[in-house]
Order: sequence, then C-alpha cells, then structure tokens
Amino acid sequence: MNEDVSLANSEYWNELCGSRAARKLGITAGDPQGVQTFDAWFFDFYPYIAGERFIPWGSLEGSRVLEIGLGYGTVSRRLGDASKHVVSLDIAPSAVKFVRDTAPKVSPVTSSALQLPFADGVFDYVITLGCLHHTGDMEAAIRECLRVLRPGGRMVLMVYNRYSYKRWIVSPLDTWKSWHRERGGDAIARKAPAPRRVSWFWDRSPSGSAPPHTEFATRRQLLQVFDDVEHTEISTINVDNLTDLLPQRLQSVRLDRLRIRLSNGWLSRRLGLDLYVTVVK
Repeated sequence: MNEDVSLANSEYWNELCGSRAARKLGITAGDPQGVQTFDAWFFDFYPYIAGERFIPWGSLEGSRVLEIGLGYGTVSRRLGDASKHVVSLDIAPSAVKFVRDTAPKVSPVTSSALQLPFADGVFDYVITLGCLHHTGDMEAAIRECLRVLRPGGRMVLMVYNRYSYKRWIVSPLDTWKSWHRERGGDAIARKAPAPRRVSWFWDRSPSGSAPPHTEFATRRQLLQVFDDVEHTEISTINVDNLTDLLPQRLQSVRLDRLRIRLSNGWLSRRLGLDLYVTVVK
C-alpha cells in the first residue's frame, strides 16, 4: 500500500504545495519577484515559523540540517541562509526542481520520507512541516527521521491535529469515535487515514482534488512514538483561513489579517489545527 501512496504522492505534489496561495497573491509563472512575494506572505501568515519558537534559525550555523517536504521552498531558502549544510528532500520531482532553481544554497534530493537515503545519525536537525501525515505511514516516517538524527540532535515536526476544532466540525462522529477508542487504547483506529472528502478541507490542489493520503495525529500517539527520546514538547497552534473556501475571485490577502490575529488566541492553543513537536533525541 505504501508504494502505491508514494507513487500517487509523487504525482499529486508535483503541483507545488502553496500554489493556491501563490495564485491568491497574483504570482505568475516566471515572475522575477514571485519567490520573494511568497516568502514574505508565508512568514507573515505563520509568524510562529518566522520566529525562533520552533526552528532555531540563529543556532543552525554549521549544523547538518535535513528538511522533508518542500512545498514552495520558503523554509528551504531560509535554511540555506542559516546553514551551509542543508539537504532538502521531497518525493515530488517538480518540488525538488523548484527548490534547486530558487534555493541555490541547499542540496535538493528526490526521495520518500519512508526510505531516507542516508546513514544513521548523520543530521543535527530534521525539520519537516506538514509532510509526514501524507506519506502513507506517518509513524514509520517519524522513525526514519529519528534514525538519521544523531544522538542529542533536534527534530521539529508539524502534523495535523486529530482533535482540532475543525475535525469536530467537519467530521464530528468520526472524531468522537477516535477519541473514545483512543481512550480505550485502540491504536489501530487512531492511525486510520481520513477519507478524501474530509481531508479536502485541509489540502486541495488548484483543480480541487484532495491528497492521496492524510493522517491526523494525537498527542498521546506522538508521545508513544517518541517514547525513547530524551525530550519531547508538543504545542497546539493554528486556525483556519476561512476565506480559502471562497471562490478564487473573492479571496484577498487583506482577509488573511483576521486569521493571523486569531492564531494567537485560545482556540488556536487548545483546539488548533496543527501539532508542533520539538524532540531532542
């Protein structure tokens, strides 16, 4: 099954993650300022990524860094400015090519996160935001990341929160069943992928299709996966930009300001969309 998901992912994510946002920003193919425009929007939209809360940008100099899941290359470009030893990996050839063209300071690699082409313990940092829940086996991908991380190294992970406010709205019965089963210790139920009609509300291509595979994680699940590491810290954050559900012609960057303000509120901290995990191996 994982091979089928990997093949589907390599095709699906050839449409760069971030393409819908780029269209909203008015970025067109060949736009010489397109990357700078997108990066400025991205770090404004996700201020907790721009700062040092999760990624210690100011401490990366000289570190060996692996990034998994490249999207529009924003994090790759900043990592390249922070360290001379950055490998940026994605399963989609077009994402790797885009980073090769726009982030000349990093070394891009095409590969699956389920079979990382690196020896054990070769990286000081592994950074993967919004990727591993699409791989077909999130827990196996996490274990691969830990394998290539050196003892004492740091991993920064973002995955979708199974118990976010949005899950309770979009799929309340399934979310309640997952919560009830997990309380009873049913690990298999919590690892089941979401139907694409549900995951569509989180990710969709410009043509409107949902990703081949999306898993949603829980704090308890992640703490079990990282049971053998030295330190694990999990934060809940992020709220939805509801304007993304509007037709393209009605979307506006100005409307993003409301979502940015809400991302610091109670809802984001308690029932936010994403789980950010910082791990010291």
